[in-house]
Amino acid sequence: MLTFRNLIPALTAACWLAACGGGGSDPVGGSDPDNGGSGGTPTAVGDPDTETWTALQGYMDVIRTSSKFDECRTDTPQAEPWKCVRGPRTGTALGHAVHDWLAAQFRAIPGITAVQIQSFDLPIFTPLRYGLEVDFGSGLENVDAFPWYYRGLTTLQGVSGPLIDVGDGGLIAQLTTGDLSGKIAVMDISLFLNAEDGQSANQIAQLRAKGAVGLIIGTDAPANDIAVQNYDIADGLRWLPTVIVGPEDAARIRAVEGGTAHVTVAGTYRGGDDSVPQSLVGQYGQSRNTVAVLPGADPDNIIVVGTPLNAWLTAAGERGPGVGMIVYLARYFAERAREDGPLPYTIWFVGTGAHEIYGFGINRFLSCFDPERIVAYVHLGSGLVYKGYTEPLLQDGNPTPTGGMSQTRTLAVSENSILQSISGRAFSDLILQPYFALPPSLFVPGENRGPYAQGIPTIGMNGTNAYFHTLRDDESQIHRPALGPMALAFRETVQGLLDADADAVRSANSIAAVLGAALQDEALYWECAGALQQP
Repeated sequence: MLTFRNLIPALTAACWLAACGGGGSDPVGGSDPDNGGSGGTPTAVGDPDTETWTALQGYMDVIRTSSKFDECRTDTPQAEPWKCVRGPRTGTALGHAVHDWLAAQFRAIPGITAVQIQSFDLPIFTPLRYGLEVDFGSGLENVDAFPWYYRGLTTLQGVSGPLIDVGDGGLIAQLTTGDLSGKIAVMDISLFLNAEDGQSANQIAQLRAKGAVGLIIGTDAPANDIAVQNYDIADGLRWLPTVIVGPEDAARIRAVEGGTAHVTVAGTYRGGDDSVPQSLVGQYGQSRNTVAVLPGADPDNIIVVGTPLNAWLTAAGERGPGVGMIVYLARYFAERAREDGPLPYTIWFVGTGAHEIYGFGINRFLSCFDPERIVAYVHLGSGLVYKGYTEPLLQDGNPTPTGGMSQTRTLAVSENSILQSISGRAFSDLILQPYFALPPSLFVPGENRGPYAQGIPTIGMNGTNAYFHTLRDDESQIHRPALGPMALAFRETVQGLLDADADAVRSANSIAAVLGAALQDEALYWECAGALQQP
């Protein structure tokens, strides 16, 4: 069977670009009986660029300034910045804060109703102390590092051992390194498929089996940037404590192979993995979906517009545009309904949780509905308007800006003639091109995957650039001239669905449903996170 993991080697060149139950639903704010918006005087909806940018900045303000940030692991953050890195990570207070913020945005829109938060249980990894020290010849020195969540735990004292270079961790490298007992390995990975090396899991497990007690990962991120990595929580807690460093630091560490290193990744794990000693396991943690509804004339046909809210770091270019656009689209279509009367179909807007650990809040949300009610899922994915770069790297290790938008984007549209016609028109603006249009049956990334596998018509875009999952993924990585046109493209996509015959859209999805069925064994967490309040 064609699976996500065995697709990776074949698609590396083309798809570089691509770029468990439990819980419930909690009402959030609002004073009217159906928990709708707070009302007030409607403010006129502005142009797509201004609206999206304003909402994007609100999301970033929460990430940067919220007092709910609870993962600072040093008393000297200026001296040890990587031990106090902010990010709306799944299961954290800051991760919940961005959901609260989006709920407040929805409540403020007249006509938007049934604003609520769907909470769901899932494993959560919480580092309590982490760091890396390396002896470069004059004693142990601190090296900037960030843990690869879920890869393994040490005690609070950490582990020490001699360094050994295992190259890319492949078969030849492992055959030549011999016994790794008590050693700390140094390994390279290459970044593609949204900053996760999908082939590294087996290699890391083999290093552990050969006796390694710690792992230092270097990537091919720019300069000395640390590129934080995703993790699939379906794999449970692993057993080789791992930290990620910048490529320049990785090279320095390799140069002192045989010297001593000290790795600390102490923390807690809340989950139901039977292989984990109960002394390390507490109650499940939680993530959230933030949900709001714009009622339409036909409540039995719904369009779902979604975007993830959680991320490892500030993620301005990765998450910001999608979050800004979902607020804009909710405001725009609510204004349309106020002025012209109810839209043909009901629109559900959902900010999903657990993105970076593949907890797929969208699967948990959509499974609360009879699929026959869903006209389509529209996904506002990662890196929608990233700034573009070209190779080769400059002398300082930084890539060269192109002056335009990143071409490492893919538009995934179900093999559905009506959806393809809608998306072809919506994304025709030259500033949004070129992008890759890969058949979802061959490759469909992120939150598009589950809906596609379940036969739901899907349209979504995802992208990446050189600074994906790094601290330099701030607003400077957004190609601002494309922000408004991209928001308009998604607005026209939703409008195209509103104008289409719902039954015809579903009928046109028959081929996609057959092709997507082959992926159903990978469409995890397809169970309702909790009853949803209907408008």
